[in-house]
Amino acid sequence: MTPANSRTGSPESSQLHPWYRYPWPWVAIAIPAIAVAGGFFTLYLAVTNPDPLIVDEQQYRELRADFQADPQSESARPAMDTERDHGDGDH
Repeated sequence: MTPANSRTGSPESSQLHPWYRYPWPWVAIAIPAIAVAGGFFTLYLAVTNPDPLIVDEQQYRELRADFQADPQSESARPAMDTERDHGDGDH
């Protein structure tokens, strides 16, 4: 046995392997790759399954006309500074 082999045990263990023979570079590559694949899958789901309309255009126009605000009368408007609560200590 040669002195180099007697220290390390076998001739294969003293040789360096290429980077792709080690598992940790693949783990480091796999984590972002899985995130990118998940992003593309989410994009696919968003594009192929759009949100359905709750009401069509005709119903929307009717609802919009029904809910348009009427000008408030003077009696319905709140008083600006005359009825302010001065007891809360924030003023």
